[in-house]
Amino acid sequence: MTDARATVLDGLRPNLTGTIVLPGDAEYDAARAPWNLSIDQRPAAVAVPADVADVQAILAAAAAAGLGVTTQPNGHGAADDLEGVIVIRPSAFDELEVDVENRVLRVGAGVNWGPVLQALDGTGLVGLAGSNPEVNVVGLALNGGHSLFSRRHGLTARSILAVEFVDASGELQRVSDVDDDVSLIWALRGGGGLFGVVTAIELALHPADTLFGGSLVYAEEAAVPVISAAFALARDEPELGLDIGMMRFPDLPVMPPHLRGRTVASVMLVHVGDEASGSAIAERLLSVAEPITNALTTFTVGQLAAVAGEPVEPMPTADFGATIGTDDDAFAAEFVEAFLAGAEHGLMRCGLRAMGGATADQHEAERAAVGAITAPLLLNAGVLLMNPAIDPVAALQPLRELADRHGVVGGVPSMLGAGPLADAYPPAVLERLAAVKRRVDPNGLIRSNRTIHAV
Repeated sequence: MTDARATVLDGLRPNLTGTIVLPGDAEYDAARAPWNLSIDQRPAAVAVPADVADVQAILAAAAAAGLGVTTQPNGHGAADDLEGVIVIRPSAFDELEVDVENRVLRVGAGVNWGPVLQALDGTGLVGLAGSNPEVNVVGLALNGGHSLFSRRHGLTARSILAVEFVDASGELQRVSDVDDDVSLIWALRGGGGLFGVVTAIELALHPADTLFGGSLVYAEEAAVPVISAAFALARDEPELGLDIGMMRFPDLPVMPPHLRGRTVASVMLVHVGDEASGSAIAERLLSVAEPITNALTTFTVGQLAAVAGEPVEPMPTADFGATIGTDDDAFAAEFVEAFLAGAEHGLMRCGLRAMGGATADQHEAERAAVGAITAPLLLNAGVLLMNPAIDPVAALQPLRELADRHGVVGGVPSMLGAGPLADAYPPAVLERLAAVKRRVDPNGLIRSNRTIHAV
């Protein structure tokens, strides 16, 4: 960092109610760490603003020093070293309000889905939450967002009612459908954090009095018929939330004995309805093969995270995502073959989120950058990089080749890893996003984990 930049940032410190951590500070390494610990990002500073005035001061200092600003609530989606960029952690923006009568959720930019799900418990309402309670509400929504309720109610971005943010000029704005800036609210629904530092967001909530679901785990030998059956179930039950995949468990003493060292197929489902109707749907999977484990049960929205059971601690990983254009029986066999090939090199998990239903709804698609998704599946895979002998390139290569054969353009940015928005959107959408960006931030002060075009 140049002396001039360091002087500006040092001068910012006493003017903040919140905190700022600079390279050389004892807290810097902990403060800069993203969720994916394999990424070594080294920003110019990490700031935790206490209020809107702090955000405005940070933006002004960044502009004066020729730096950029990006928001990383938990560090999800980090992709590069962030040289010359101030990272904002908005943890102090912790507002959480559930308006049951009007079915509206209002949260600050520092709120994760875990506390929101707890707040929704007993209301008879659900939000279009991610499957991990540590995922940030604003981050998920701005980047498209896929929920296990999305086949019933659509992608999370399209549930955005209003966004409050500090723009590149330092002005606090509120934008919604009732405002005149139709293009800006369109861009915020799926365009990520490129257009301002968001401080609060409002999302639509949806009725769901009773929930049934959980996971079914099957032996490797049953993988192809079970996954084929799950694909057929997705086509026939367009409102059913489904995550279909494969896992290889390490041969370690900490693993459950019945799963230790095994490769398995899994189907996680979420049904809005009672146990009787949900069990009738699940029977189509149970009739294919006897599961190793059957965790289907009634649950409340506050228990949604336990249904998915995803890791909630940062760890080093290599990830890959793709939009898949087929869900026939032949693809099920190819998917299993690709996973097994990758597992020999360290691939641990690969999931296929069923799309269709409301995610493919063209109605009012023009309201959001992330429009209707016509592909049937979203693929997302990860390699845990705890063992230096693991080669992530070799582990993910069979899935990349699978995606080369069956991938299609379009998708949901939050499900496609940390690549540019060009991985998810067609040229017309990218150009419209770029036009909005040029208008609201002509100097490129506001940065994002995802650029508009590939760089």
